[in-house]
Amino acid sequence: MKKILCMLLVLGLVLGLSGLALAQTSVGIAFQVEPSKLNPITYQDTETGFVLGSICSPLVTLTEEGDFTADDAVIESFSVEEGGRIYTFVIREGITFHNGDPLTAHDVKFTFEAFMDESLGSPHHRYYTGIEELELEGDYTLRVILSEPNVTFLTMSRLRNHVLPKDYIEEVGWEGFERQPIGSGPFKFVEHVPGNRIVLEKFEDFWGEEAKLDQVQFRFYPELSTALMALETGAVDFMPEMPAEEFMDLQDRGVAGLNFGTYQKFEDHRICFNKREGSEFSDIRVRQAVAYAIDINELIVLTRGEMATAARGRIPSFHPGYAENANAYEVDLDKARELLAEAGYPDGFETAIYAPAGYRERVQEVQQIQQQLAQIGIQAEVVTLEWGTYLDVTAEGEAPMFRERWSAGVPEPIGFIESWHSESSWNPIFGTYENPEVDALIDQIMQTVDTQERWELYKQVQEIAMEDVADYPLYWPLIGEAFNDQLDIPDHLWNAFKRPIYFINYWSYK
Repeated sequence: MKKILCMLLVLGLVLGLSGLALAQTSVGIAFQVEPSKLNPITYQDTETGFVLGSICSPLVTLTEEGDFTADDAVIESFSVEEGGRIYTFVIREGITFHNGDPLTAHDVKFTFEAFMDESLGSPHHRYYTGIEELELEGDYTLRVILSEPNVTFLTMSRLRNHVLPKDYIEEVGWEGFERQPIGSGPFKFVEHVPGNRIVLEKFEDFWGEEAKLDQVQFRFYPELSTALMALETGAVDFMPEMPAEEFMDLQDRGVAGLNFGTYQKFEDHRICFNKREGSEFSDIRVRQAVAYAIDINELIVLTRGEMATAARGRIPSFHPGYAENANAYEVDLDKARELLAEAGYPDGFETAIYAPAGYRERVQEVQQIQQQLAQIGIQAEVVTLEWGTYLDVTAEGEAPMFRERWSAGVPEPIGFIESWHSESSWNPIFGTYENPEVDALIDQIMQTVDTQERWELYKQVQEIAMEDVADYPLYWPLIGEAFNDQLDIPDHLWNAFKRPIYFINYWSYK
């Protein structure tokens, strides 16, 4: 009997240690917003991108300096010919998807075609319209031939960092893929429990550097206080893109068990307008009046403190395409009232400003903007909506004004201005805007090989669009993230061109 008891005790100890080891190789990540749908073609939210970024492998990646590279990507190499008209990708051999199928150039071609297929509804559709031909050279080389040179092609058309499995999607369809996504990334999909979590596990046959974690759980906390409690108590290990106030509070208090990191993000926060015919905001004078009424510094003090810089134009000031001469619309209430009177609204008017309910900072900011606009006679109702509904309502033109953020592709800042092109697939989503001079300059940017000339064109576009108040940039954020101090996240990932959450396979426990 004693012998049996001893054996049971030893077995229990072994199982307990095994359970401890398992816990130490699992990481929990707190999301305030649940991913909209795991569709790599149509999603618009960053949370979906975070999840799919661990499931799928990118076509190309970036160095810490922002240069394109084959490191951590499915390509072995790439080349550019004829001033940006022909892009050739040589795919690594030996990569497999999570179901065991090999990844080949056929899958890369299929992924390009999915973004090109207008019926699939990608908001990135226009980025691919310049493709004239996709030419396979054997199973592991693809040549992308454009109708005309486009030096921004790699930035715009990197397949959103997701090379997709052709045979699997043709078998299960896009809805089947959303329910059970597979890729060739370091982690494979296990389950999605709506309202609770998405669970991924390490893919043992990953082609790149083996993940040091066995499991990743993305947990959803619609209430910020609950997410913070989970972080402080160790129920989760990482919280990305934290609200600035809470990040600074945790850092100032030196909360035991937490470390902190920051990076500049290639992103701007802005107010968009429904500029369709019949809307008050189709009149440039009304948009300019709003710009003169908004006190950006007041908004920054309210929600971001030292973790934001007031915007001038859209491209952040750390980039050479920054438009230092763009109109920043310093607060001028008299000028705002004068413009409203000229537009036929001497007593102002009633309208609404929308924000996604799951983002407290954005809601606070539109509430403050509501007060600022009231000073010039614009009575703006604040409307907050669940994320998916918000996306539908704003895209369909039902929101007169709405609070947006935009993360552009790097290193080329074309994403900041492309939505202003009248033929952009993003243009109607952000309220429509048409200026032939802006269209011509954006077209010229895509074909200008000389880098310095291109930066100057970016500045010109922003100067014109800011006079038109195509939308109104508020600020550029410094991103803060808190994480378990036993979690080792390499320093080189705290970078605008990398970002820790896109490289979870490099994370480990100390």
